[in-house]
Amino acid sequence: FNIHIQDPKGSLKNFDFVVAPEHDNLKGENVISTKGAIHYLTLDEINQNRAYLADKIDHNRDVLTLILGGPTKYYKYTKANIDKIFSKINYNLNKKNLQLIVIPSIRTPKEIIEIAKEFFGLNHLILNNVDKKAYLSSLSLSKFIVVTCDSSSMISEVALTGKPIYIAEIPASKDDYRFKKFRDLFKELNIIRELSDNLEIWNYERLDETNRAASEIKKKLF
Repeated sequence: FNIHIQDPKGSLKNFDFVVAPEHDNLKGENVISTKGAIHYLTLDEINQNRAYLADKIDHNRDVLTLILGGPTKYYKYTKANIDKIFSKINYNLNKKNLQLIVIPSIRTPKEIIEIAKEFFGLNHLILNNVDKKAYLSSLSLSKFIVVTCDSSSMISEVALTGKPIYIAEIPASKDDYRFKKFRDLFKELNIIRELSDNLEIWNYERLDETNRAASEIKKKLF
């Protein structure tokens, strides 16, 4: 059996199954649509790595994690755009006396990490490099999670936690219709809200589309 993940950019007839997010608008008898991107994370793995960063933070403060993506043809990581995001984060840190953890991704420019260190100072934890264990630990430790708008995959991953997810918006430099459609769906599901000056706690059904898609395929196979 041949299973293709995401839009194959070719005939769907070449595959037994195609698993693609709803915002790709793929239609066919062999298409399994998911709400967001499927991914490798599990809740058990997130909880098992909780202690990885535990000795590096102030346990007297609730944790806000900022997950950074990187520049794309749609979203530019200009200093002005990043300063706006960091200023909103900093306002909330001071308002609620929060501990910040900054998690970079493989696309995050080194200069953005350095700007974060200078902006937030020594009382917060800014990771220098991509570190899967740190990423998982931060998800477990966090009360609030902020993700930059450029990464549908990371937003999908974080939705597994069931924790409040705020989106740090960056003005689009070209038509980002598919990305907006994805975020609109997650807003309808009450998973995400736009980052503002007021952080709240809310509940939603944790999203585990990888296991749902796998179960659907198993039923069709057997």
